[in-house]
Amino acid sequence: MSVPEALPLAVLFGGRSEEHEVSLQSAKTVLDNLDPRKYQVHLVGITREGGWLGPEASQRLLEGKDPAEAGSAPYLPAGTRCVFPVLHGPHGEDGLIQGWLELQGVPVVGSGSVGSHLAMDKILSKLVLRYQGLSVPSWTEITREQFQANPEEAIQRAIARGLPCFVKPNRLGSSVGISRVAEEDQMAAALALALQHDDRLLVEPEVPGREFEVAVMEGEPLLVSEPGEIISEQWYDYESKYQNQSARLVAPVENLHQSARSKMMRMAAEAFRLLRLSGLARVDFRVKDHSGQVFINEVNSLPGFTSISMYPRLMELAGVPLPAQLDRLVQLALRKQLAAATQSAPPQAALL
Repeated sequence: MSVPEALPLAVLFGGRSEEHEVSLQSAKTVLDNLDPRKYQVHLVGITREGGWLGPEASQRLLEGKDPAEAGSAPYLPAGTRCVFPVLHGPHGEDGLIQGWLELQGVPVVGSGSVGSHLAMDKILSKLVLRYQGLSVPSWTEITREQFQANPEEAIQRAIARGLPCFVKPNRLGSSVGISRVAEEDQMAAALALALQHDDRLLVEPEVPGREFEVAVMEGEPLLVSEPGEIISEQWYDYESKYQNQSARLVAPVENLHQSARSKMMRMAAEAFRLLRLSGLARVDFRVKDHSGQVFINEVNSLPGFTSISMYPRLMELAGVPLPAQLDRLVQLALRKQLAAATQSAPPQAALL
């Protein structure tokens, strides 16, 4: 009996965004859990300047060393059958690379260009979800031009919905560039910080309550994890996510009413569908104190795969260990591309 040939799989990591280091951590976890009997892995590192590296330089980048070359234009190793973009933030999970791969007809793990772009844009995704009746926190949008033209007016608009609040770049993840503002005199610095990362930002009044995350994986039926609660000393910022490991995931959650549990799982599945996502996603929630109202805080189309990331841990609690998660995601990408390739246009006579 012949042994199946290993699938040539290109793993992209690094990238130009502020989440470059998170991508390196995620890529190491993914590579440690890909079965070498099933996958012939090709490393494609992307520098902070956007250069795509060859295999040796990619390995050096992954190890935290100087890649010793500037890199080239985007490319795929010869024979690549599928791409796993272990990328976070702009130029990675915002639909640009996904669209480039779609043009080439190459299977890509995760969502396509449309879903990736929608989920990455916090304001657009909120508009879609709210239009369809899903609760999201209220927000105020402020642009770079508005802040530069009249900083005091922008500050007054930002605090109009109340304090404390969160100031967020519109298109960034991992809590990069986010500030919690409790006093009016902190707002100018928070707006300036967010605008270092994006030309649009949003200001959200804090929803007092508990924070939960739900992992979703495509399939028949859709696999939706039980909610996991994030316990953090302060708010769930970049340091507590990736550096000091002060945040804890509690799952399963015992002191959670069944109605809230079921609602979060239903809303996660609905958000996955409405935002045209595929493969995987993580949906973050706030459950308000006293009223128990459930809000979708954010939807992440390419969640982290670091050793302490919540998505793989929630899926493991749902009964899918990490190597099986990766296998399933690659197979979903291959099947999605095959289905797209076999769809044919209607005959010309039928159009006439």
